[in-house]
Amino acid sequence: MTRRDRLGHSFVEFIPKEVDEGILYISRRFNTATHRCCCGCGFKVVTPLNSAKWSLTDHGDTISLAPSIGLGALPCRSHYWIRRGRVDWYADMTAAQTRLAQRRDEYASRVYTGEITPAPIPERRHPVQQSNVGLWASIKAWWKSLWN
Repeated sequence: MTRRDRLGHSFVEFIPKEVDEGILYISRRFNTATHRCCCGCGFKVVTPLNSAKWSLTDHGDTISLAPSIGLGALPCRSHYWIRRGRVDWYADMTAAQTRLAQRRDEYASRVYTGEITPAPIPERRHPVQQSNVGLWASIKAWWKSLWN
């Protein structure tokens, strides 16, 4: 297993069945990017390109994906960013981080498809009038609204 620190990229119409190590294949037609996990485990990683999932930035000779690639559901548990073709490594994902990421992804997907409408963000009061209790209650209400 060889951990990668860089990824090349290739724009293709169709993602090939056999994906080479070290290359991010990008299909603009199907709004998808695919690569082999950068830890070297060999798992194929598919990233849908849409506002609920990942966004791709083409810098010409390099690419960036946002947000990070978190593979907590895979045995390797890898977590990294792809920025300007460079792989920036983070600590492996914990089970708790994986569950939270999955819940956030599910919520974002449901909003993206129109299955649910996001709850309105509570109106902010003037900071002088706001107490710590009020701020904490607002944060809790906002957090709960993400999962309703």
